[in-house]
Amino acid sequence: MPPFPIDRYLLPETPIEVPAGFTEVRQNLTAGLPHRVELGAGVHAVLILPTGLARQWLDTDPLAVVSSSADDLAPRPAPPATPRPPVLVGRVPLRLVVRQGTRILGSVPLAAGLRRVCPDAGPSAATGSAPVAVELVVLSWLLHAGTVRGSGDYGSSVALAWRPADRAVDRFGPPPINEFVWRRRPPAQRVESELGPGKLRYRYLLDKKLRRVVR
Repeated sequence: MPPFPIDRYLLPETPIEVPAGFTEVRQNLTAGLPHRVELGAGVHAVLILPTGLARQWLDTDPLAVVSSSADDLAPRPAPPATPRPPVLVGRVPLRLVVRQGTRILGSVPLAAGLRRVCPDAGPSAATGSAPVAVELVVLSWLLHAGTVRGSGDYGSSVALAWRPADRAVDRFGPPPINEFVWRRRPPAQRVESELGPGKLRYRYLLDKKLRRVVR
């Protein structure tokens, strides 16, 4: 049976293992942010934190934890019986900007276990040449306020794994359903679900093997 469609959005196993064929890179963040991580094949990643709030970091304890991968891997408590009013999420927007020289290949948010290919498009429309493609896995990170303010050894670190994206995928599934074929099936034999603001859709036919189409 194919894997459950949303399994890639669930919490990963701890600790996160480096997939076969990937090269692990672990670095201490002693030069502040932005921090450059050399990957290879002329590609590097830049760790950035676009907050625009300088005074906030000047007034914060330099050893205070700003962000950690442990938050992604910690089990979530059971929801309360009485619904609570919504609150704003306080997670800082840490990102990895993947570059080949001055060309930006992609932007990857820091989420434990996230696996992303950069770039996810074809040849550049401006130059007509195909950029070097790499696949990244976010393993772990720890960021203290002192590192956001400037250089110094405050115990901050980041761990990634990467490989050239020059091979086919190692996971296979059934072919997607043609949209017109799916809509011609009786309503009782089809199921559709939608995830997230980007409208990631999955479609199923109940009278056949589990199939899906992703948009």
